[in-house]
Amino acid sequence: MVFPADATFTWENNITITHDKVQWVYTEKYTEDNAIIYKQYIDVSLGNGDGFINAWEILKADVKTRSTLQSSILKQMDVIVNSSNGSLQPVVLVNVTSSMSPELLGPVMQMEMIKNIYTANYHMENPLGSDTGSISLIGEGSTPLIINMYIRGISVDSTVGIDNVSVTSSEEMVKIYGNFDYTGKATVFFHFDKSTDYINTVNELSEMNVTSEVSILNEESNQKFSLADRIIFFLDLHKCKIT
Repeated sequence: MVFPADATFTWENNITITHDKVQWVYTEKYTEDNAIIYKQYIDVSLGNGDGFINAWEILKADVKTRSTLQSSILKQMDVIVNSSNGSLQPVVLVNVTSSMSPELLGPVMQMEMIKNIYTANYHMENPLGSDTGSISLIGEGSTPLIINMYIRGISVDSTVGIDNVSVTSSEEMVKIYGNFDYTGKATVFFHFDKSTDYINTVNELSEMNVTSEVSILNEESNQKFSLADRIIFFLDLHKCKIT
């Protein structure tokens, strides 16, 4: 059976930044024929190919996907912080978590919308709060992007690499909407109001447990990893054939 090339796959990015933490939530959605392709891939590659996905196969897909995402970030840090003098600030990958869609459970040929959520948590060793600088985010080109900067007193000067950008500000936060451009690298340039007391007045991200495998950014890599490198289940519908 060959599925048509117009099946639907979407990828969204929601990023929250505080003084010393970054949380990047990736949401992937499969609908229509693409959902069946995705489910059959799990059934054949990680299961027994019986046309039914059980809880054990979902768990294996979860572990494999999180491992692949974490490995790709360790190869190329996707959160890059620069200070005003151009020096790179250390960023640590804390952990990667996920929430697999419950709609995966059941017959492979049952067409349902599948929504998986992956969360990468980072720690900045030098907290933001009293300097100008920039933060770059390396994601998948042409995908939706929301950046929530919960840092009191921060002002966005400009952005690069974000199409259809919209910036809204309040005393407590800055919210940026748009899409990664074709390069997949979005950069936000910012400064702080010198009269502001640099105290984060909103709740910090949930406390993170640092794992034994972390990545500290010392220099920016020139290599670009696409979504296909980060998530093993990305399928090229123009080439994929399932019999």
